[in-house]
Amino acid sequence: MGEIVGGVGVPHTPHFPGIVDRQEPLAAELDRLYGTAAQHLRDLAPDVLIFFTCDHYNTFFIESVPIFSVGVAPSACGPSDYRELQAYEVPIDVALARRIQAHVVRSGFDVGISQEFEFDHPVTIPLHFLTPAMDVPIVPVFINGLMPPFPPAWRCRALGATIRQAIEETPDTRRVAAVASGSFSLEIGGPLISAQSHTGVPDPEWTDRIMARLRAGELDELVAEASEEQLTRAGNAAGELLTWIAMLGTIGGRGPAFLEAQRDLGHAYGTWLADSAVHQ
Repeated sequence: MGEIVGGVGVPHTPHFPGIVDRQEPLAAELDRLYGTAAQHLRDLAPDVLIFFTCDHYNTFFIESVPIFSVGVAPSACGPSDYRELQAYEVPIDVALARRIQAHVVRSGFDVGISQEFEFDHPVTIPLHFLTPAMDVPIVPVFINGLMPPFPPAWRCRALGATIRQAIEETPDTRRVAAVASGSFSLEIGGPLISAQSHTGVPDPEWTDRIMARLRAGELDELVAEASEEQLTRAGNAAGELLTWIAMLGTIGGRGPAFLEAQRDLGHAYGTWLADSAVHQ
């Protein structure tokens, strides 16, 4: 029987590794925030990570845009979109990935399988900081949070809960952690960018609202408020919140062990213990 032990949520800004390498002013803060999340994962000692991510028009494009898909290749390389970043070959737990995909489809979710793909920076940047010395396979779960129409937030939460069921029903004993990769308020190259950059944070008050809900463990309320209209107002990348909601649906959604925002950048870092782990 598989066990969900906890989860983390982090951003994936592609410039962060370079900022840390060059020891620019933000480097110490990034070291602390990612380091806290990485230590949490080390303490959880997972055998596999369920990795919730939104493809950035790299794996999927206009030919076919699945609402949900599970990656079932033996491994995938990346990043596919920033060749100047460190390259990785990320192992995938194929058996668990296929079990999860079959279970969620039989539970009423139309979830595709992706058998040949590369990872873009939303996967490789978190892994760069979170698992530099951990050879932990992942199960990638792609959620369409960037190309409207989005799946409803309640559906993403339900997907996470159904993935949890699949894991708990596996015959193998393994510890599983969930990772969410994404921002809360972020515009990239669109009409809501700032006057100084190709990016912007259109709705920092929405980030504040999310943080308050997460701290209080108010997942029901957050799901109700995370409408497509609200996510669109918060920027063309703000649908990445759906990965956090799916992650919380997987682990149980209680209050975090650690949570801190980078409000001016529109995102946050958080760590959680699963409900079962808290009750032990």
